[in-house]
Amino acid sequence: MKMNMKKAIKILLWVVGIVLALLIIISLLAGPIAKGYVNKNGEQLTGRHVQVERIGLNLLTGSVKVCGLEVYEDDGATVFAGFDTLSIRAHLLQLPFKTVNLRHITLSGLHANLLQNGNQFNFSSLIDHFKSDKPDEEKDTTPSEWTLKFYNIRISHASLHYRDLRSNKSLNLPDVGLQVPGFVLGGKEQTQGGLSLAFDKGGRLNADAHYDAENGGFMASVDLTDFSLRNVEGYVQDIVALSEVNGKLTAHINLQGKSDELLKSHIGADLALTEVDLRDENNQLAGLNSLTVKVNNINIDANSYDIAEVHLDGLTATYEQYDGYTNLSRLIKKKEQQEDAEETTDPEETEAPAVQETTGKKSPMQLHVGNLLVENCALTYVNHTLPEEFRFPVTGLTVNASDLTTAGDNNARVRASLPGGGHLAVRWNGNISDWKQHQDLFLTIKGLDMRQLTPWALAYLGQPIEEGIFSLTSRNSINASNLNGQNSLDIYKANVGKRRKDIDSKLNLPVKAALYVLKDKDDKILIDMPVKGNIDNPEFNYMKVVWKTLGNLIVKVATSPVRALGNAFGMNGESLDFIAIDPTQHGLTSEQYHTLGQLATIAQSDSLIILTLERQMPEPANDTVARGYDMLNMQIMHYMEDQGVRDGQVRIVNGAAPAKGEKNGYAVSSEMKIDE
Repeated sequence: MKMNMKKAIKILLWVVGIVLALLIIISLLAGPIAKGYVNKNGEQLTGRHVQVERIGLNLLTGSVKVCGLEVYEDDGATVFAGFDTLSIRAHLLQLPFKTVNLRHITLSGLHANLLQNGNQFNFSSLIDHFKSDKPDEEKDTTPSEWTLKFYNIRISHASLHYRDLRSNKSLNLPDVGLQVPGFVLGGKEQTQGGLSLAFDKGGRLNADAHYDAENGGFMASVDLTDFSLRNVEGYVQDIVALSEVNGKLTAHINLQGKSDELLKSHIGADLALTEVDLRDENNQLAGLNSLTVKVNNINIDANSYDIAEVHLDGLTATYEQYDGYTNLSRLIKKKEQQEDAEETTDPEETEAPAVQETTGKKSPMQLHVGNLLVENCALTYVNHTLPEEFRFPVTGLTVNASDLTTAGDNNARVRASLPGGGHLAVRWNGNISDWKQHQDLFLTIKGLDMRQLTPWALAYLGQPIEEGIFSLTSRNSINASNLNGQNSLDIYKANVGKRRKDIDSKLNLPVKAALYVLKDKDDKILIDMPVKGNIDNPEFNYMKVVWKTLGNLIVKVATSPVRALGNAFGMNGESLDFIAIDPTQHGLTSEQYHTLGQLATIAQSDSLIILTLERQMPEPANDTVARGYDMLNMQIMHYMEDQGVRDGQVRIVNGAAPAKGEKNGYAVSSEMKIDE
């Protein structure tokens, strides 16, 4: 009996040994056989030429190792993709239980060249090769009974290269890594993984995710470090004509939610954009030291945005206006330019996207910004359409606001420095979502050097501004759509130069005379311009009311009596509205010459001032009186000409006879020539 037992054990050992030997022999032979089969039949299997250096198979451990595999392009000569080593280890004993259990998958040295031509990629033929010929209704949609388990997945030292053949844009990822501890398809186990990749022009991305298959919950975090905007420069240039796009983006983003309710996910983030430099074909268009945004939570489904902080530092930008275009409108590429950069695809090649029907009313936006700070900003406006270039830099721009919200009133302050030592300050209190209900805006401009506005004065008035300091105080309130505005202008020592003959100004106004009339004894012009109205009224126009007020001032100047003009020139108490004269006298007296000299000074101040001397001649006038007046008329006109008064600025007309008891002479009046 013992002999039989020993014999049985011996036979069993021989059988096991033979099986193991067969497995070893099969393992040793399977690799070369598989290699030969792949190299010979790869094109039939995949539609592409396939080349592999070595395949190793170990049935005892369930391991497969493939080295040096490369898949070629359709031309059979250019490498499309490949890898250095693929190592897989499987738990073969679970196969009878309809479970595929891969205990580790390691892929190293993956490299792929992705090419796009329109809506076709260089891997499109691979996808087409494996497409099923069966109609959708004949495809088996029964859920699979198999469970697929993948553990210890690792991709290292991978490199991916993408290029668009039509626009010649490219994106290179020289170092891609992926690590997934495990995930299960058909089971309820938890899955987690991580992705790491580097960008060839600067920057690195690290991402981690955790997914619970049982309840569909997920958590993910994304870290983007020093991502250079040059990586996407080509795509930006397809839309706007920028010659350079520089800058770095760093971001940390957290997401948490459920796979079946993605729009209800909670999103938190810290974003930092630094060293931004955008240039067009001429010069720098905009720059930025830094922009940081801290997001507490974003819920897209609830349309809720809770932002803890927004800090913008060192923004510089220039807005230039030309005839018919601006430097910004010039950046936007026309449709033809975009089609040249990237040809439109054949409509027959592109399936129309499915239209998703939405039901229900979207929630109103809920926005909250805990702290907003804008500082050290400089904005420049340049106008090239005026007789002289107008350049107006606003520097030291600062904006402060706390607890900005769409749910109620807000407060904000703005400060900036203006050219020539001027300052701008704004205080705002108001509602964002229902802005017609309540707004309160208080604006002050102090000490603006009016010479900075000379290009505009030349364009509209034909005269340069030689001196003057401008200040404005404006307070405008809106309550239930009713606006109440109070505007006060304070202009000190304003003065304009001679009218430029080489400029065809848009308006012809007696500016110099107006300044003389409007100035007070302290050389100041104070103007109050109240504005009231209902902003819902389609006929209400804020600027129309302002211009009407200014127009009334011009009318006041235009109808000012000559005495008022004389007072503006410091001729207080002078009798300028009447020149008493005896028509029988042989010449003008010294006193009369003095009065005419004062009138000449007024006329010389502005070529738009017209002086009228209305002759008061008694009736019936004899020949001696008539000849006397004619002689005096000639003397007056010659004197005015000698004083440099322009032709047409002084005119003498016949008037009514003087009333009883009144003196003979000339009644003097003035008017302003205003051409719109």
